[in-house]
Amino acid sequence: MTVKAVILDYDGTLADTVDLLSEAWSRAASLIGIRVDPKDVERYVGLAGPEISLKIAGGDEARAAELMRLKDEIYDSEYAGRMRLFEDVGPSLSMLRDRGLKIAVASSQTSRRLKKYLSLLGILKMFDVLVGSDTVARRKPAPDVFLKAAELLGVKPIECFAVGDTCFDCESAKNAGMRFILVSRRGTECEKAEFTVKSLSEAVSVILSTS
Repeated sequence: MTVKAVILDYDGTLADTVDLLSEAWSRAASLIGIRVDPKDVERYVGLAGPEISLKIAGGDEARAAELMRLKDEIYDSEYAGRMRLFEDVGPSLSMLRDRGLKIAVASSQTSRRLKKYLSLLGILKMFDVLVGSDTVARRKPAPDVFLKAAELLGVKPIECFAVGDTCFDCESAKNAGMRFILVSRRGTECEKAEFTVKSLSEAVSVILSTS
């Protein structure tokens, strides 16, 4: 099947934000009396905010809601300005567009935040479609964000490559019926990933060699 589209995760795939998010969650947790090491939070990054906050709050929904509010406030005021794209992102996206492939982002971030962050980083116009976790019924690792992106792009799931940095992305993409490439910059391993690479540029090489 010809590859017609590439659907990318945002945090940890396009932007170097895993440490920033983990620190923000840890700081927010400390404000409501929960001690959690950023390294322990790191394994949750890739899930949407409501899921992460519930895990940190031990299932307490009221504390989880307050935790997420604090984290969003802290992240936007102190961390969002420190977001940086991985250096291979710009050239990689350009190569995909030059080959005529459609490009989308399917993220656990909300649509508003996703659009804001991509705009801040100067790459918003590189994407045909953005799908945030708030636009679907079920969040990662359910397949909904990837399926929605394919639908909006006007392609079949089997015509897409999904690219992400976590096993949540892998599960979501595979459940959607897409081929998946794991960009393992932090040593992540997912046995269901069709390909595992170290950079986005390597992922693009795989995609272009099979499309």
